[in-house]
Amino acid sequence: MNGSGGYRQNEILSATPEVEMGILNRLNAAIRSYCSLNRNREFALLRQRADESTRGALLDIGSGDGFWTERFARHFEASYGLEPDPQALRTAQRLHGARTRYVHGFAEALCFEDEAFDCVVSVSCFEHFRSAQAALCESFRVLKPGGKLAISVDSLLPENSSQEFRSWHSKKYFVTEYFSERRLAEMLVEAGFIVEHRHTRHLITSRFSAGARQLYLHYPRLLLLFFPLLYLLVLAADSWGKQVPGQIVVMSARKPGLIQSEVQPVLEFDPALTPA
Repeated sequence: MNGSGGYRQNEILSATPEVEMGILNRLNAAIRSYCSLNRNREFALLRQRADESTRGALLDIGSGDGFWTERFARHFEASYGLEPDPQALRTAQRLHGARTRYVHGFAEALCFEDEAFDCVVSVSCFEHFRSAQAALCESFRVLKPGGKLAISVDSLLPENSSQEFRSWHSKKYFVTEYFSERRLAEMLVEAGFIVEHRHTRHLITSRFSAGARQLYLHYPRLLLLFFPLLYLLVLAADSWGKQVPGQIVVMSARKPGLIQSEVQPVLEFDPALTPA
């Protein structure tokens, strides 16, 4: 600062790129999240299920850059995002750290005490884990009695996608397993959950929407300008087209017992080790 208490011009200029990068990062995250043929609908369905839980503590497993976690967090008193990628974790802390605490960790070995959360959510992440079953068991462990689990998963099956596309998709997005509705329900029961079958929903449920999603995932930049039209066509096709098992499955389940609530979960690790 100069003697009059104002900033020198070069100080203002040096701060500008950082501000611009923050704006660009937010814009980039918003475009990647909103310009999806399924993610907005996934979030809406998961939030409906999350809203049925006690508004105490929320855990988002696989929080990524924090875009969707921050939107879940608006409806809870305390929220945590779990993310194994240090770079994504730093982005989430920088862009969305005011409301949510982001911690480094893995779904198969959650760093929280037993019965710490009222609700656990995850947006299309379980298909990437080394052991989805272990992650479900850990989700069960950290939920309070009566707590809610709401997740979406990729469900690319022979009925809704080609072998070529499944092979390409699994390699590009590091998918370890695609889940059918039946397979996921069996895994939830094995972990101890009561599956809420009446709330199960499928997305991308027509041949047209499946083909449109396949094309859009292959060429997202080229087709970005046509996204609004493509999105409306997919919605219409899912409503009126020939139905197939959805490429995305959204399911919810609850942990048996009476609902209890405390706001602050206890971490079973040294917070100082969490990436800043």
